Amino acid sequence: MVPKPVRWRFKLESSQVLRVTVHPLEVRFCSEEFYGRMDKSGRITVPWLVLKVLEGEIEGRSLVGAIFDVTVEPA
Repeated sequence: MVPKPVRWRFKLESSQVLRVTVHPLEVRFCSEEFYGRMDKSGRITVPWLVLKVLEGEIEGRSLVGAIFDVTVEPA
């Protein structure tokens, strides 16, 4: 979830397309990028396919409950 002060500071709109990079903190050199949008509350949904690709890169370990480092930038 992108906090409201951050959304206001950088003028991020819910209709704006964003380039999102997700990186699980438990694994060093594993990350995926995708394009997405925030909903009105600031949440970004990680697509199912991106999660499956990440799980494949870390030898099938489940990412349920994993903590991600997320980078958001305008597309």
